Amino acid sequence: MKKYSYRKILIILFMLNLAAIAAFYIKYCKSQLPNTIHIRKGEKTSFCYNIPASATINDQKIKLNKTFVFQKCNSGQYEMKTSLFGAIPLKKIKVKVVDGQKVIPSGQVAGIYVETNGLLVIDTDSFTGENGSDHAPSKNKLYRGDYIKKVDETSITSKKQFIEKINQSEGNFVTLTVSRRSKTMKIKIKPEFSKTDHMYKIGAWIRDNTQGIGTMTYVKKDSFGGLGHGIYDMDTGTLLKIKGGFLLTPQIYSIKRGKSGTPGEIVGSIEYKEENIIGSIEKNTEKGIYGTVTDTGNKAYEIGYRQDIKKGKAYILSNLTGSMRQYEIKINKIVSSDTDVLKSMEIEVTDKRLLHLTNGIIQGMSGSPIIQDGKLIGAVTHVFVNDPAKGYAILMETMLYEMDK
Repeated sequence: MKKYSYRKILIILFMLNLAAIAAFYIKYCKSQLPNTIHIRKGEKTSFCYNIPASATINDQKIKLNKTFVFQKCNSGQYEMKTSLFGAIPLKKIKVKVVDGQKVIPSGQVAGIYVETNGLLVIDTDSFTGENGSDHAPSKNKLYRGDYIKKVDETSITSKKQFIEKINQSEGNFVTLTVSRRSKTMKIKIKPEFSKTDHMYKIGAWIRDNTQGIGTMTYVKKDSFGGLGHGIYDMDTGTLLKIKGGFLLTPQIYSIKRGKSGTPGEIVGSIEYKEENIIGSIEKNTEKGIYGTVTDTGNKAYEIGYRQDIKKGKAYILSNLTGSMRQYEIKINKIVSSDTDVLKSMEIEVTDKRLLHLTNGIIQGMSGSPIIQDGKLIGAVTHVFVNDPAKGYAILMETMLYEMDK
């Protein structure tokens, strides 16, 4: 009886391990496949994913562990269903047949100024009241990442206006309209008088704008895409919800070279004058910033899709020194899946001029366009913290898709 129980336990453990291995392998295979494939109309395009899976598209069966060729003569969208060993469903891939696209690479370093869509709550705090006691009116009512839209029935557009409205309450309850994640709610708070500031306050740190330096990636007609990643709040770590902003010509003072553990940066300032405005920012997304631009640039390049990219030599464009230059880089890795679209390529700066100037990739270079074989294929997104010569890049097809959403 004991032998039978022991054998039964071993069988159960074996089956559990087998199930865990199978689940891990299925997840791995899914991670090797993209969510979307772009192919040019009428052009033969070959793929190979090196996994024991198969796919069907328009009743055509394909083996994904061998090189297969797509050719579609009509624009449109198709669905490719994939399965492991022909039995276990993996994912559905969108196959988009498109006309060849051309956009103008930029590489222009730009000042970035955006205003939040409401007042962003950074944190809550206590302060000393008139009688010497501590007050924290906003504690457990407002939270990091909240956006204050209204005080009572008045829409709030700036930090200054908010402070005035709270002080005008003279200690009476105010109703704040707050956006928290995807919900809108009304919250009542009673301001208290601050002995230090001689005014009524609610004990909340708030922000109504942010600014920095980044790079414009490309221009399409009179629209632009830039950065290759979103603008996040430095304190809350959340993607900023914006009502708008501007691209401006910055004043660059110096270049701080990167080193292991400490990213370098472009040191400069932004002067908010009308003559410095070169574009308007309308969207802030995880995959870049988008808007309109006044100077549309010069030569247009064809878009290179994921399957066009190969390891080896490529170039980034940047006007770090005041004039536009091409700098040689090396593409070390191309990721076939969309697990993290901001890290679709691993790149390495090899150009001696850029290494001398910056020691690699520095803050402010995010968005620098990447050119390979005469095609615009992506943009710089991040630097390796421990190796400033190396970094990540986003695919151009990803940025363009985000722009058109």
